[in-house]
Amino acid sequence: MRCAANAAEKGGRSLYKSIEEITLNTWPAEQSVMLEGWVLRSAAGYTKRANSVNPLYGPEEQDAGLGMLRKIRLAEQYYEDAGLNPVFKITPYARPAGLDKELESQGYSLIEPSSVRVLDLQDLPELRNVYTLQIRSELTEEWLEVFADLTGLSSGNRETLRRMLTASCLKQGYALLLKSGLPAACGLGVIQHGYIGLYDIVTAPAHRRQGMAEQLILGLLHWAKAQGAAASFLQVVQANKGASALYDKLGYKEIYQYWYRVKIRE
Repeated sequence: MRCAANAAEKGGRSLYKSIEEITLNTWPAEQSVMLEGWVLRSAAGYTKRANSVNPLYGPEEQDAGLGMLRKIRLAEQYYEDAGLNPVFKITPYARPAGLDKELESQGYSLIEPSSVRVLDLQDLPELRNVYTLQIRSELTEEWLEVFADLTGLSSGNRETLRRMLTASCLKQGYALLLKSGLPAACGLGVIQHGYIGLYDIVTAPAHRRQGMAEQLILGLLHWAKAQGAAASFLQVVQANKGASALYDKLGYKEIYQYWYRVKIRE
C-alpha cells in the first residue's frame, strides 16, 4: 500500500510540475530570474501570475545552499528594485515545504486561493454556433481593444500585455465572440506540449448568462484539438463562483490548489 501511495504522490507531483512549467510559458513574464530553484518573474506589475516567485524546485527541506530566509530576502530585494510588492505563488509542492508558514510568520498575507483544473479533449460536446466566433492566431488591435474595454485595463497595462503576448513563440488563439456583429466576449488559448491553457475569458456584463462564455471556451477547445492538443488546463479563483460553475459544467476537474502570499511594502 505504501508503494502505491508513493507512486500516486510521485505521479501527482509530476503532473503538477508539468502544468506549472507550461503555465509559466503560456502566460509569459517580461523577465525571469532563477534563484536556486525559485523562478522570480516580473512584468511591470501586470497580473500576479507574471509578477511572483514560483518556488518550483529544490529539496523538500532547506538544508543546504543559501537557506530559506536568505532566499526570501533576495527575492524581496529583486521586487523592491522592480518597484513591486513581493509575491509568492504557493502550491502543495512548493519548495521547501515550510515556505508558506515562514512567509506567514514574516507578515505575508494569503490572498486569492485558486483552483487548477484539467479537461481531456477526447469527447468534447458538439459546438453550437449560436453567436459568431472568430479565432485569430495573432494578437490584433481589435482583440486588445475589446479585452481592455471589458476589463478596464489601463493604458500602461495594455502595453505590458501587448509586449508579453507578442513576445511568445507558442501557438496562440485569440477569440472574439460577436453578437449582432459587435464583440460581446473574448478569450485567449495558448498551446504547449499537447495542452491548451485558457486565459482572459471575459463577457460583457450586459451579455452574461446567455451562454457566450461556454460557446467561446468550447470554440477554443475545438480549435486546440484541431491543432493537435489533447487536454486543457485553466486556473480559477475560488471566489469566482460563476466561472467555477461553468467549468464544472464543461467537465474540468481540479488537480490541486494554490494561493498567493503578498507583503505590502511600506
